Amino acid sequence: MNFKQAVPEYLVAKKNTVLLIAFTTVFAYVFLNIYHPFGLEEWYKVKEWELLVASAVVVLTGMVVVIISRLMLFRLKKTHEITLAFYIWLVVAEVFLMGAFYTSLEIFIMKDQRPVLALLSNAVQNTALILLIPYTLSILFFAWKDIKKKLDQMVFQIKDPSELFIPFKDDKGILRITLKCADVLYLESNDNYLNIHYLDNQKRKIFMIRNSLKNIEKQLKEYPLYRTHRKFSVNIKNVKLMKKSRKGYELVMNTEKEDLLPVTLSYEKKIMELMNIK
Repeated sequence: MNFKQAVPEYLVAKKNTVLLIAFTTVFAYVFLNIYHPFGLEEWYKVKEWELLVASAVVVLTGMVVVIISRLMLFRLKKTHEITLAFYIWLVVAEVFLMGAFYTSLEIFIMKDQRPVLALLSNAVQNTALILLIPYTLSILFFAWKDIKKKLDQMVFQIKDPSELFIPFKDDKGILRITLKCADVLYLESNDNYLNIHYLDNQKRKIFMIRNSLKNIEKQLKEYPLYRTHRKFSVNIKNVKLMKKSRKGYELVMNTEKEDLLPVTLSYEKKIMELMNIK
């Protein structure tokens, strides 16, 4: 295993990260109330329902460690490649820091008199179960979804682009125009509107609809339209080549004037994968 290789995108995607944190929070809450790994029932001499509320507070407070670490990951991702080794160390750090947090609760709230190292060791072991089990299940689920998506894309791309039609709807879901996939060049964001650049009998035309690139991506995720920039989404079927420029990479479109579309750093890796660039 090459630990210097970049982690799969599904491990650092924002949506998956939110799902991971939510699932881990629920798992930790159930785990604490069933197993009582830190002697939680001794922290508060209260009724059962009050204990459930108290444990929820403990779990949510502990998950702050994970939330902070993931926010740091997102910031780092903007300027650096996240390697497998770094991701593993991040998870290890989350386990240790959360273990340290629960150890402090045992010392200051439960007044546990056992040696600090013994408490920390026990807390880290229990925290590893609390985090690693939902982490593993989530990663397996995300990997399965990613494989399924890639297989669907492969099947979809086998089809002749000239036989596909792309339906473009506005922000109210009303169909405004349907174009052959082979004729669509790229989409350009224009404030609250979207410019669809396409070919009609080999002549370039623009059709404007009221919508956003974000919404269009959700509506047309099965089609070969991929974001390259905050303002552009390209039909990868009509890309002629990719070249280096002063500000990064640019896509040269297969048009008479060879339109240039910028590729920002956050989309570089995905576009290179689509173009089989290693």
